[in-house]
Amino acid sequence: MKVLVFMTQFVQRGGAEKLGVELAEGLNAHGIHTDILSQYSRGLAGVIDSEVELSQKGIPAVRYLDMDVHPSLGSSWAAALRLRRLIQDQGYEIVETSSAMPTSIAAWAVRGTNARVVAGLHQVFRRDRENSRKHKLWRASVRLNPDVRYYAISEYVAQAWIDYAGVSPNSVSVIYNGICDEAFKVAPDRPGVRAGLGIPEQAKLALFVGRLASYKGVDTVLEALGPISERHNLHILYAGWPDLNVEGTSHVLTSMKEMAEQAPWGDRVHYLGRRNDIPHIMAASDVLVHPARMEGFGLVLVEALATGLPVVASDVEAIPEILAGTHSAMVPPDDIAGFRDAVVRVLERPSAEAYRAAETGRLRAESFRSTTRTDALISLFDQVVREH
Repeated sequence: MKVLVFMTQFVQRGGAEKLGVELAEGLNAHGIHTDILSQYSRGLAGVIDSEVELSQKGIPAVRYLDMDVHPSLGSSWAAALRLRRLIQDQGYEIVETSSAMPTSIAAWAVRGTNARVVAGLHQVFRRDRENSRKHKLWRASVRLNPDVRYYAISEYVAQAWIDYAGVSPNSVSVIYNGICDEAFKVAPDRPGVRAGLGIPEQAKLALFVGRLASYKGVDTVLEALGPISERHNLHILYAGWPDLNVEGTSHVLTSMKEMAEQAPWGDRVHYLGRRNDIPHIMAASDVLVHPARMEGFGLVLVEALATGLPVVASDVEAIPEILAGTHSAMVPPDDIAGFRDAVVRVLERPSAEAYRAAETGRLRAESFRSTTRTDALISLFDQVVREH
């Protein structure tokens, strides 16, 4: 079997991009030749360094479709033809995708070839929300190409896709996201992490991890915890990068900045940017805060559980499914008072209760190891190839 993991880009890695790279790495480790294809060109900033990193991770080849960063819908047809030639020249049997444009392009490219598309569904799709021209093209592409198979990252995402795209339930599998072993092995270093961040050793840390975007509820964190941060000796950490492509994010981040600048507790808010030591920071923090307004899975939730970090999150979409059986606190999205109260309750848990919660979380996290995900995808790919 020969696999092509087709993603928009691999330089700025959110959840889907990170999983795509880890999948390619895991498949090659299993002896399955797997290359990576970027929708964009090799000339973009940061690509060359990332390409070297991928080669060091065991990726045989990195290829490029050379589309514009903001491509027109018409350019996708030419891209499909280029991808079709690549599939035929290289003999790929599976093209794995994880976002709308690559899936649309791949669905047309594989027609009449020996390849099949296996599309990952990494978020909840709804017609009243994802209904742009790009999304309409996506739905049309998959309806007209019935050989596309799907895997959803949660049961909630799977059912939402069946309703959204009108596909057969038999074409959708559920394969949970996976996290690497590092999150399970990291040792807490509370003094070291605080010293590195310039935060007093006795301070408590409320950690947000992810894209700084409006739908992630980043403003809820600040509005709920900022006013009580001095009383509880709490510092608020944001680890992630601003996603200004998301509608409303620029306004939200500007309002947050103004709020912190005008508040006496503003020096307790820290923006860490992009980090490559998240498990290390998690193991030294006191609570993960994740008040998302939509969420199909939430990799950071599982990473936190694996490190023993308690979680306070929204009870929206797939989050209750992922946190099932744990002692995580969940409240409705945008419930500022409820979120604040939940964080305080977690911070004030007696030591015995906190220990039980951490152990229960680690046990749940065992269900989401990256090796389990890779094995499940190999089985799905084998099935797709056999059926074809």
